[in-house]
Amino acid sequence: MNLEAVARAYVSCVELEEKAGSEAPELSEDLALLRADLHAVLMDTLRQSNISFADRQDAARIAFEIARQSPVA
Repeated sequence: MNLEAVARAYVSCVELEEKAGSEAPELSEDLALLRADLHAVLMDTLRQSNISFADRQDAARIAFEIARQSPVA
């Protein structure tokens, strides 16, 4: 998976988790686990792409920037 695809997947997961919220606690929990896994993949992909980030929040911010700039295929 390339960086743009990882960023889009991470952002989509975050958005779905926010929408699920307290209305669907089991779904929200599953999405939180997926988000954590995607975040680890995101940070690894950023490192492989030689993109530096300060911490987990900075990596998430970068993902949102990339996802906004990348057209959906």
